[in-house]
Amino acid sequence: MTIMKTRECPYCGKIISLKNCLKYLFKGTSYPTTCNHCHRKVELVKEPLPFKYCVIAGFLSIYLPMNFFLYISKLSFLEALLYTLPFFILCVGVIAFLTFRNMFFK
Repeated sequence: MTIMKTRECPYCGKIISLKNCLKYLFKGTSYPTTCNHCHRKVELVKEPLPFKYCVIAGFLSIYLPMNFFLYISKLSFLEALLYTLPFFILCVGVIAFLTFRNMFFK
């Protein structure tokens, strides 16, 4: 039994492109995609990152900083939104990295 690499096609053994894997970030993980080398349909073995962790990360990275900047720092809504934006971008980046790192196809 060989250990598969992340994003490796089980048929041809080549790495599936990021373009094909980006679809999972926007549409979800419940549909198959195609390998860009052998053009066969592949599916994920399991969900790369559980949905509940994404919800918790979204709550911690957006709701809490926004409330801090609105109520404690007494900023306007747009200022608080601009200060919260880096937390959101960091959270989305970490979730995308962890998702791509844990993609295994069958």
